[in-house]
Amino acid sequence: MDTLSIRAQNESKNVTPLLKNFILVQQNPYDDELNPNGVCNCGVAENYLCENELISKLQSIQIWKGNHMYYPYSTGELSLRQASCKFFQKLFQLNYQLDPERMVISSGLSGIISLLGYLIGDIDDVFLISSPYYTAFDHDIAALANCAIFRCPSLEQDSGKFLFSVEIFKRGYYEAINKGLRPRGIIIVNPHNPTGDIYDEQTIQPILEFAAEKTLHIIFDEVYALSIFENEKPFQSIFNYTSIIDPERTHFIWSFSKDFALSGFRLGVLYGGSKELCSSGAAVNFIQIPSVIIQDIAAVLLSDQQWVDSYIKLNRSRLTQQYKKVKKIIEDMDNRIYVRPAKAGFFIWADCRLLLHEVTFEEEIHLFQIIFEHGVYLVSGSFLGCTQPGWFRIIFSVKEKWIDEILKRLKSGLDAYRQSTIASRA
Repeated sequence: MDTLSIRAQNESKNVTPLLKNFILVQQNPYDDELNPNGVCNCGVAENYLCENELISKLQSIQIWKGNHMYYPYSTGELSLRQASCKFFQKLFQLNYQLDPERMVISSGLSGIISLLGYLIGDIDDVFLISSPYYTAFDHDIAALANCAIFRCPSLEQDSGKFLFSVEIFKRGYYEAINKGLRPRGIIIVNPHNPTGDIYDEQTIQPILEFAAEKTLHIIFDEVYALSIFENEKPFQSIFNYTSIIDPERTHFIWSFSKDFALSGFRLGVLYGGSKELCSSGAAVNFIQIPSVIIQDIAAVLLSDQQWVDSYIKLNRSRLTQQYKKVKKIIEDMDNRIYVRPAKAGFFIWADCRLLLHEVTFEEEIHLFQIIFEHGVYLVSGSFLGCTQPGWFRIIFSVKEKWIDEILKRLKSGLDAYRQSTIASRA
């Protein structure tokens, strides 16, 4: 290891379980035809439900221009920034114009978080986030900026409520201060991963007021903004809020990875609180800017309003139907499993505490391991910073033709755990 820098050595030691398991599953992924004995991936939040429609659309975009052979613009191609602004204006029914000069395109949401942390945080600053949460943020916020995530547990996790309010950030802020840390910002994921909750302006406005009082930045991650289940209230973006108290410290981020199921595009979007913030990130962003041709394809995609509207409608319908189907089957496997109702996203957030021999994180991991041995990768709640043992996140937006095999394996894993005993592991 003496050939590596201290930084690289620490990085290899501190990789989050999410990234470790993702790499492991990638080495042996399930495919009903090519690899039927592989591991079924219900742990990585990707959406396969409109794959054929997306492939057909992308194959129809036949573009090649001379500029595709040369370096991209360091904050993103103007064509994509303009198309993205129009897309958000239409999507959220805004009565004002968004400014492409306040937008940066980078390498997925991970690239955006890394860049934004670098631009607004100094070394060892912390960013507050409600937990449970997508813990790959820990890596993203540290990669360039050497900042860290500070967890603010949602309230009443033991009762399954996972309450979100300004109180958790106030508590987290003062805990961080007492530990000698400097809070620099708050990250709000809305719709939320993993609970599938949607937060309205009334809930978030006190958080904006607290952030302004403490001169904290607020980052709104709305990466699931289009992935709302049918018959739910329209999603209210930060762009729609009637009042933003500290606009220069308020930032919107999104990517093509979730709502358009194009995680392989590596296209993330930042709409920053100021032009200055975006322009100052140009040099750093140049090391991770996506290719020109991918940006141009995305711009063409967003500009086809008729196709976008039909896709969003179809995607919401399929997400809703598959969520209901998988939720019911899992609950029917064992009436001790409670699936907390979600309004958006790709997640079954399942309470398996009554299944555990003991309600401990050790037993939670034991159940996780047995299910993994039966060929299903899902995410243990402890990997997501859940403070209550026994919760699991299961991605339901897998290929429809795979779901029966996944649920069959899951049941086998649960049956095997049920027959195991604590004494057998002593």
